[in-house]
Amino acid sequence: MHLALGALFFSFFCAGYFFAAFLYNPIAAYHRWLTVGFILPALIHLGQFLARYPGHANPKVNKNLTIGMYVVAAIGISYFYYVTLSSPRKYHFTAHHWDFNAEKASSIIAVLIGLFVLISFLIIPIYRMTKTKGRIRFAIGGFMGALLAGGVVPALTNILSRDGWIERSTYLTSIVLLMTLGIFLILVIFLNFSEEKTTFMVKIVGITFVTLMLIMQALVFISNQDKESEYDTKSIVNMARALEGGKQIPEMQYIVQWEGGSKNVDYSRYDNQYDLRLPQLEIDFKNTIIFEHMKLLAEEGFRNSAKKTLKDTHEYFSGYRAAILKFLDDHPNLEGKELKTKLFDHLNTLNTAVFVTSNKLDYIFPKDFCVDGRNYLKGVGNKGVIPFKEHLLQKWKEKDGACTFDEKDLLIGHLKAEVLLYFRPFQPALYRHYRKSLDEHQHFVTYIHYDVKKDVVSEVGYSYRKYREFMHPTAAKQTLILGLVLVVVFFIFPLFFRQSLITPLNRLLSGVEKVNLGALDVEVKVDLKDEIGFLSDSFNNMVTSIRKARGELQDYAEHLATKVRERTRELSEKMEELQRLKVQQDGDYFLTSLLAKPLFYNANKSPKVSTDFILRQKKKFEFKGKHADLGGDLCVTGNLRLGKENDYKRYTFAMNGDAMGKSMQGAGGSLVMGVVVNSILARSAANDRVMDTTPSEFLTDIYKEMQSVFKSFNGSMVISGTFIIIEDETGKFWYFNAEHPFSVMYRDGRAGFLETGLTLRKIGLDSEYEFKVHSGRLEPGDVLIIGSDGKDDLDLTPEKEVRTINEDEMLFLQMVEKGEGNLERIEEEILKVGELTDDLSLLRLEYSPVASPERNGKDDEISDPFDWKFIYKKAKEDYMGGRLSEALGALEGLYKSDPQNTKVTKLLGLLSFKGKNYGKAVEVLNKYLGSDPDLVEYWYYLSLANRRIGRMDEAILAAKRMEELQPDNSMNLINLSDLYRQTEQFDLALEYAHLALEKDPEDENAQKLVRLIERDRKASL
Repeated sequence: MHLALGALFFSFFCAGYFFAAFLYNPIAAYHRWLTVGFILPALIHLGQFLARYPGHANPKVNKNLTIGMYVVAAIGISYFYYVTLSSPRKYHFTAHHWDFNAEKASSIIAVLIGLFVLISFLIIPIYRMTKTKGRIRFAIGGFMGALLAGGVVPALTNILSRDGWIERSTYLTSIVLLMTLGIFLILVIFLNFSEEKTTFMVKIVGITFVTLMLIMQALVFISNQDKESEYDTKSIVNMARALEGGKQIPEMQYIVQWEGGSKNVDYSRYDNQYDLRLPQLEIDFKNTIIFEHMKLLAEEGFRNSAKKTLKDTHEYFSGYRAAILKFLDDHPNLEGKELKTKLFDHLNTLNTAVFVTSNKLDYIFPKDFCVDGRNYLKGVGNKGVIPFKEHLLQKWKEKDGACTFDEKDLLIGHLKAEVLLYFRPFQPALYRHYRKSLDEHQHFVTYIHYDVKKDVVSEVGYSYRKYREFMHPTAAKQTLILGLVLVVVFFIFPLFFRQSLITPLNRLLSGVEKVNLGALDVEVKVDLKDEIGFLSDSFNNMVTSIRKARGELQDYAEHLATKVRERTRELSEKMEELQRLKVQQDGDYFLTSLLAKPLFYNANKSPKVSTDFILRQKKKFEFKGKHADLGGDLCVTGNLRLGKENDYKRYTFAMNGDAMGKSMQGAGGSLVMGVVVNSILARSAANDRVMDTTPSEFLTDIYKEMQSVFKSFNGSMVISGTFIIIEDETGKFWYFNAEHPFSVMYRDGRAGFLETGLTLRKIGLDSEYEFKVHSGRLEPGDVLIIGSDGKDDLDLTPEKEVRTINEDEMLFLQMVEKGEGNLERIEEEILKVGELTDDLSLLRLEYSPVASPERNGKDDEISDPFDWKFIYKKAKEDYMGGRLSEALGALEGLYKSDPQNTKVTKLLGLLSFKGKNYGKAVEVLNKYLGSDPDLVEYWYYLSLANRRIGRMDEAILAAKRMEELQPDNSMNLINLSDLYRQTEQFDLALEYAHLALEKDPEDENAQKLVRLIERDRKASL
């Protein structure tokens, strides 16, 4: 009973800290009423557990001791309640909770706790050990060790944390972790030594519960530390961005800067309503600059340089200055790197001592500070603080309860504030600081930044409430998980183990006993198919096998030869049947491959658009000595004449497709697709037919006809594919992509994707996207590479048992560039990287029109440099008239003659982007934006162009530049979000997608992007 009461009161004690952690309000200081009100009773009952274990040996003594300790506890608790009822409240930043500013009352309670720990955890068990023998003595000794481990260390950390030697959070962590560990050890010892009746279920539930509590505490501690580090990193990055002129996030409350020397601190971005202790802030600035200057001193001659740096330091640095000079004088033999390292190690220790002294002085009320503060300082014996003490006592004079400081009479409160300025921290930049307003109700998390080049120190203050909001979701989830663990352990575990462990084990043990007695007709009932169920099944099978073996042994002995002949005959028949089936299957494969081969035909005869393809089907087989392959990939090319009979143009048609499914299913889809496409081409080009239609209409008709054919299969046969038509004369092309891998444009040695996203579902499926024919233009020498997903689905580790499939869609771009657009070389590059896991097909189209007549004997050169205005005007007219290729040719000639002409670069950059020459667009846009960086839309074009050629980092930089100029541009926010998604920076991607939705909640692109981000995030885990 006493062990249970002790654990119960301790849980109420912990609930007080739980309440304090979650409530950010001065009223949360009353959590101390819970912690103080329950910790002393908890200690009393844990002591009584030791006094009464295993039997109640001294009932009268134990009763009197309990009553006496309760009386003392009641007096102490009542005194604490009385004092704190009217005490002011303060906020512990290191523990992140409110508390009463009643250090004297807290010290008395701390003494009582120490006394109760001594009595309950040391005196009582030692006395009991002298009165007991054997196993009981060892058990009591174990209980004592467990309680000391859980009680002494937290008591010490409580005292140290209140003085500032360690963080308050360390005390809270130690008390929960170590007391949980203590209860765990007590439970283990109790279950192993107790003479009381226990059950297997109690042991499982009890040990499981406490073990999970220990694990949860450790995981929570690690998780919170990681979350704190994440907050620091995020805040420091945002601070650096803001100080460099970037966006200031809403959490930033103020920015204060000081350029050093005699210049005033810049408070232009500080609101006076925050009511901070600004003198402390200014001293922190000065101390930080001194620290950073000393850190930057060269190791050679460090001693003299340090003394020179300290010479001109400010008045409030006097204590540190004296302490550092004393250290240098006390270590005359140290020099260079060793001296510098030792000095900074000494400064770490000195900072801790100064922090403790500062806390002690800060606890003294202003009205008592004159006498009590001076008396405390006089009694300080820490060697590091002595230089501070000596300097301050020379200025701080006291007579008859009145004090002067530096021969000045200071008001109550001003003296304390003046003295505490000498004890401000001496730390490098980027340390986390906490600041609060004079009325203690406004709190800030701050970081000091030091700019080495400019010698400027800045402080950025973040909302402390936002910091708590950042940390609280994790804590809330941890609390929810803890609650679920409690429910599972206390309610579900017993039910589960009773049905799945205890009862099945008893049945199995009973069956084993019967078999040992020779009974082979035993069968253990199996309710659940778990490990014990498997064991019971195995036991039943074993008994059955033994029973059958006895009968079969005699039967085999009598009929062995006959049975061998029967089994041999059955095996031969099965092998013959298997061989017949394989021959039949290979015949089906071979017939299908013969039907498909004529459909994969490169029928293009255009002199200006060359086509070529390779086809490597994955399935290989042999039929009657003939080797063949089979798969679902398909390539078809041909020529068309579209327009009027007397006014038509020649076009080149090409398609690359992939039928879904393996072996025969994929081959069947490929066969149907090949028949339909070749049929369409045959009737469209037969007898030199000129079709009165446009390329866009022709592709639309193809899609509709293909869709009607494959929809008839009710989803059992679908294909992906890219269908394209190129105008032989101009290089303009039209295409649609039905969920096929992106096409690759190879231009000027660089490869980039033609598509930017999914626009159509596979043929044979309903598509949520509206069908649309896309268009573009090929420049002379441009190469298009279209391929199936076999080029991407490579096994990167074919030599290992576990396959590693390539997931980098950008890898194929590198292969195209290495292969210089040549199919054979691209295939070689693919096979160098990994092993094919699927069918591979690659279709190559190159636009090579007859070269235009030379102008003035030299290509792309203008004979008269002064006629550029005429050529520029003509280029604009060509562009407005839809003759983009002619406009680009003229502008490129002007650009080569005069690359500094901003008018030319501005128009050429735009037209290169519209003409999908993204490499050229990046070059020209970069040049133009160097002279006119405020043209917002051109930063957007530059970002998109970089993205199309796979330069993601440059694309992000351009988009961020546009964000600085126009932060509310929805298209740019969506572009940034998608860039971060493709570079797997999912948090940033989600942030920008939500920003776009804030501008327009109905934006379908932003909504779709959020879904893609969530999908890709899950896939990356």
